Order: sequence, then structure tokens, then C-alpha cells
Amino acid sequence: MKKFFAVAMTAALVLPAVATSAAAQDETITIEGLFFVDRNGDNAFTAGETVRAGSPGVAISVQGTGEKVGTFPTGADGKYKAVLPKGPKYEIDIMELDYSYTRLGYVTEESKADADFALRGLFLNGFTFVDANGDGVKQADEKTHGAKVKVTGKANSGADVNVETTAGSDGAYLLDLPLADLTVTAPDLTAAKLTLAEPKSAHDVDWLTGTRAVAPQGGDRDVRIDLRYVEAKADMALASAITPVKDTYTIGDQIDLKLTLSNKGNVPVAPTFVLGSFSAKLLSHSDNVTLRPGTDEDFTVNDKILPGKQAEVTLKIELNDVTYTEVHAMTRFGFGRLPDVDRKNNVVSTKIKVVEKGAETTTPTTTETTAAPTTTTTPAVAKAGNKSGLASTGASPLGFLALGSLLLAAGVGAFFVARRRRS
Repeated sequence: MKKFFAVAMTAALVLPAVATSAAAQDETITIEGLFFVDRNGDNAFTAGETVRAGSPGVAISVQGTGEKVGTFPTGADGKYKAVLPKGPKYEIDIMELDYSYTRLGYVTEESKADADFALRGLFLNGFTFVDANGDGVKQADEKTHGAKVKVTGKANSGADVNVETTAGSDGAYLLDLPLADLTVTAPDLTAAKLTLAEPKSAHDVDWLTGTRAVAPQGGDRDVRIDLRYVEAKADMALASAITPVKDTYTIGDQIDLKLTLSNKGNVPVAPTFVLGSFSAKLLSHSDNVTLRPGTDEDFTVNDKILPGKQAEVTLKIELNDVTYTEVHAMTRFGFGRLPDVDRKNNVVSTKIKVVEKGAETTTPTTTETTAAPTTTTTPAVAKAGNKSGLASTGASPLGFLALGSLLLAAGVGAFFVARRRRS
């Protein structure tokens, strides 16, 4: 790959002095040229290269006196033009800030001067396609998509950069960009049931954020960024464990509810989960989740969970209602526009018994609850806000198996009914 080095940011073109006679006082010369992005670095405008429309162009002044004649920007065709009195020598200063120059080329005549400017910025290229076999390489039978790759940022001049393009039939795309702090954003294809693929090379976009900075290496201005997609399969599984384990709990007892959310699909997800028919007092929660304002049972995991990974959440709960007979939780069935492909593992439930103080209780025993898939480090715990007097959500479910069937048949709407007041 060729590497090019920018020449000085300003240059002067000095036109030859022309003998001035009384008859030539009204004669003019024309200074004109083309600003173009020299993609191949040959200092010549060739097919496939783009012109620099809207450039500040050049500033022209009289050599020696410094008298400013004017500024001449480029038009939509990338050209600038100045018609000047014939006679004095003129100095042309380049105003361009967002590109460097590979070569200054001039052609002068007595009555006309041509001065083209070959520019060089950043050249972004790559592939975007559906990687059906997951090998990271575009195959002839792998399809592309019509969505646009977007680039945004700030150019050196301070101008906003906001451009986009689509890939060709071969999955390749290309953008000529100015020198700037730029970011590529992958199109959201969840409506087509597609998700960004796990990175396989240094060229891949970040599949968590769907973005990547356009960062050239050394003097090389060519930057490759690939945006590969695969068929999306979202699957979030939930497991739970309660400590301490008792046959019977007393009003005022505190329990720790540990929930393990495992990503069994191929989509990075920041899941939400709820506590069904929650008739207890939430004392605190681990700091890797956020409680939805105005509730004490609706949570969102702060960071996306990568496929094959899990997040462990701990909730401290005070039992204050004898009608709270079942501790159950459910992770949402939908993640944006992606449905969960396996809803059978979205719900966990453990039966408990709570009695008033002074009522007969049994000696604590050791029993098994739903086991978490693996053991992870328990996150730090953050105190919950004061939620006294808040309503709970929904009625008690029909039991784990019945609830699973009900949810599959009727969806999340049947899982929660009218709120009831906690004691």
C-alpha cells in the first residue's frame, strides 16, 4: 500500500510579470484550477476520483505589496476561477484546511494560468455483508444489504462531517473523507433479524456499540473497517437462588435473592427483568443494575452481556407480607426488535411461606433452590431508594410450569395483572 506525505499547507504560485503598455491596461489574465481528492496519489485527476466541492479555495494578493485581491472558493464542480488585471505578479495562498496536498501543479500563460491542487485526506473502505458461514470473509453467495454506512465527526476546520454510503453488489464500500476525528456507525438491521457478528479480525467494527473510530495508522491514510452481520438469535436465560433457606420465614426476616442472567444467544444484550407479584420490601440491589424510577421490582442490567457470558445480580429483600408466597422473576421476552428464541428459560420461581411473628415456625433446613449456571463474583450492593407506599405489580402466577405455558400462549400481558398494595 502506498504511503504519501503531505507537502506544505500553503504554497505560492507566482505568475510571470508581463510588460504593461498603455494598450494592455485593460487586458486580463485568468487564474483557474481544480481541487480534487487524489486517491491514487498520481497528482492527476482520473476517473473515479472525487472533486473537492465547497473548498475555501485560494486567496490571491499582489506580490510585493501584499494587497489582497480576493478569495476564490471552489464550486460544486471543485473548480475556482479568478479574472485579474494583467500586469502585476500575483501570489496565490491555499485556504484548504481539511486536506493535505500531494503536489502543486501549475500551467501558466501570458493571459491565463491553470493551477490544480491534488488533495489527500482519509480513504475509508471495507465490506459489509451477511456472513452466513461466520468465517469473516465475503463469499460470492453471501448477501449484502441496502442499509447505509454512516460517518460523522468534526473536520480540522471545525466543519461538521455527516456522510453515508451503501455497499456495492460485492459488499465493498468506499468513502473519501477529510482529515478529522471521525466515527463509523453500523446500520441497525434488527428489523431484518440481523445482528453484528462477533469480531474476527482487526478490521471489524465493535459489535457492542456498532461504532468504530476512523484511525489511520502512521502515515497510511487508508483505513479499512468491516461491518459483518449474522442471523440474530437472542436468548437470555434466568436462574435464581435464595439465602438463607427456611421452611418458614417470619415477618421481618431478610433474604438475599441472587439472579444469574446468562446470554445463550449470539446477540450482546443488556436485559431487563421484573419481580412478579412482589409483596415485600426491597432493601438494596447490586450496583450492576438500575431500578426503574417509581418501582421496586423492575430492573435493567447496566452493561450488555456478551454471548456465552453472564451477569449475577443480588437483591436484599425484607419479608413484610404473609401473602408473599412465591419469589419469582422474569427476564423480558424481547430485546429491541429481536424476540427471545427460547422463552422457556425466562422465568424462575421458588415457593416460600411467611408467617406473623409469634406463629409456630420450623427449624431452618438446607434445601436446594434453582442453581445458577456458574459461580461468579457477587457485585457490590447499592441501597435501594425509599419506596414505602409503592404499589406492587401483578397477581401471583400459576406456578412455574403453568406460567411458562401461559406466557408462551398469551405473552407478557398475562403475566402481570392489576397492582395491589403492600402491607
